[in-house]
Amino acid sequence: MTRPVIATILVLPALLSGTSIAAQETPATPVVSASSGDIQNSYPPAYFTKFQPNTANDMVRRIPGFILQGGGNGDRGFGQANLNILINGRRPSSKTSGANEILSRIPADKVVRIDIKDGASLDIPGLSGQVADIVTGGSGLSGSWNYAMRFWEGTDPQIQDGKISISGERGNLSYVASFNSDEFKFTEDGIETFADAQGRVFEDRQEQLYFRQTRPSVDLNLTYTPSNGHVANLNTTISYANSNRGADEKFVAITTRGDTGESVFNGGEDELEYEIGGDYAFPIGLGDLKLIGLHRYENSKNTDRFGLFQIGDIPFNQSFKRDTLEGEYIGRAEYSFGTSPRHDWQISAEGAFNYLDRDEFYQDTNTPLDFNNVRVEEKRAEGNITHSWKVSDRFDLQTSVGAEYSEITVPTDGTDAREFVRPKGFISASFAQSDTYTWRAKIEREVGQLDFNLFTDGINLTENFESSGNSQIVPTQSWNAEIELARQDSDVISGTVRAFIDFIEDPIDRIRFLDGSEGPGNLDTALIYGIEANATWLLSSIGVDGLRIEFEGALRDSDIDDPLTGLSRQINDTEIWEYEIDVRYDMPNTPYAFGGGVERDRDSPFLRLDQSFDGYRNRPESYLFAEHKSLFGMTVRITAQGLFNEKIIRDRLIYEGDRRGDIVEIQNFERARGRRISLELSDTF
Repeated sequence: MTRPVIATILVLPALLSGTSIAAQETPATPVVSASSGDIQNSYPPAYFTKFQPNTANDMVRRIPGFILQGGGNGDRGFGQANLNILINGRRPSSKTSGANEILSRIPADKVVRIDIKDGASLDIPGLSGQVADIVTGGSGLSGSWNYAMRFWEGTDPQIQDGKISISGERGNLSYVASFNSDEFKFTEDGIETFADAQGRVFEDRQEQLYFRQTRPSVDLNLTYTPSNGHVANLNTTISYANSNRGADEKFVAITTRGDTGESVFNGGEDELEYEIGGDYAFPIGLGDLKLIGLHRYENSKNTDRFGLFQIGDIPFNQSFKRDTLEGEYIGRAEYSFGTSPRHDWQISAEGAFNYLDRDEFYQDTNTPLDFNNVRVEEKRAEGNITHSWKVSDRFDLQTSVGAEYSEITVPTDGTDAREFVRPKGFISASFAQSDTYTWRAKIEREVGQLDFNLFTDGINLTENFESSGNSQIVPTQSWNAEIELARQDSDVISGTVRAFIDFIEDPIDRIRFLDGSEGPGNLDTALIYGIEANATWLLSSIGVDGLRIEFEGALRDSDIDDPLTGLSRQINDTEIWEYEIDVRYDMPNTPYAFGGGVERDRDSPFLRLDQSFDGYRNRPESYLFAEHKSLFGMTVRITAQGLFNEKIIRDRLIYEGDRRGDIVEIQNFERARGRRISLELSDTF
């Protein structure tokens, strides 16, 4: 891994320099580059005209070298911004919604411009790298809609996937409301073989898997901006998901070791989830006070059933049911003020309460009904002081120091509450070497989000293994360091190269408990390091107007001491490399666009104490598309996927006793979803 990482570090800056590219041409649509202040580039609506965007998300995706990041519940609390977008200079007060979802609700005709800023130059703790500030305005009612039909080999048509968004104003109150039906389904066909340690097959299997899900959701954002400098936001989202999954297998014995028969698995989940978040900012004293509140709630019911029917044996049936209530309450206050034009400060305090309450029921043909209940609670408080310093017109520095107190309780197991105090903070720097190149660096002390699911037992009926919960789990902590070189050139090549290393304390892996079972547990230390890069090349620079090539890629490695063998290995199930290449050609002076792309990734194996799983794709995922940007006023896009007949492959090794023993069984499957074609319609109103 080390050699490819070093090679990429050496090659990518040369690629981003664009030294081998022919003389630049004036772009067909304007880009206003900022000559002063924190704005690196400003993109007016005219820049996006040739793409005929319907939403702000369509526009941001066309900004050269910019990658949306963050969102979707993954972070601890609400203290530091994780979305690299702002709406009118303010961070969205939402954890459930990702950047794509938020921007997809904003109609394109409400976008006045999109400013690309440097995160370290802003007085918002945690932001680093490039940040897109979507400046909105205008009056009147407008909106956008999208509808998609998808057809996959061997799968029922997907015809209920659509969304609609409406935006408007009434006096000082503006609103954005959206509805998303969100349907997804697929079927996988495959073969599986069971073999002994020498690779001799003793059982063949034919299998078919399916997944069906609908997830309708409603979102509403209200913004109140009176003339006295006060700003209030209210965000609400509610969704209801219904999913069904299953697998049918028929197996035939090849030797006497194998079995003949069939098995049937089906499972489902009903999930109600909502989030209410809001903030209120107003001037007071030397600066502005912002109050933030958020409540997230999830109620899910899962049921899995498995039936095994073998020739000559009594049928065997299993069922596992899990009912979960999960919630989070967050209250936060931020006071921001400036002591000079180059110095901004923020003092913040945050309190949070998280809980999980889960009931589990298990029964099989030979076992009576077994019931288990687990409740986990965490109370948390933190305080931070952040200083943003504009050292010069080209150099920005942001520092933050703070600490977190948390109390973790598991009332259902009768243990005492555990208390922790952990330091937090970071230092982030940005240096604009020129109007084109920017260097960024960051060192951070981070506390990870605690996954309460690790406290509960689990059973995998199809793979036939169990996992015990661990009430002594603690969040991971880490020292993270990174350095990044960004090139911003809207005429030729824009992109970033980022190298990073994370020193992790209390990493979570698989351990053996005193009763002989296994489950998640904290180890001493681990390490993750690598390099990530992205680039957008506009080929108008060499005379091919309308053609662009986009690239994203990463090489990563990790190190942890195996709790079973004591030997160094990669961290379980972490991405070790990935790439994505997309090509788009907007034919000049026509409404047509064509393109396609490929992507592929590879994860490290997942190791239990007695077996290992290694899954991957045999070929890149691929797609081709054709687009008409003004057919009866609509954008019409046809996409074909699965062009290379890609397959998902997994190798499973089962050991005698544990992984220190001999291999006793090798299981291998190959599954394919088949080729797909989709028709997507979108428009504004």
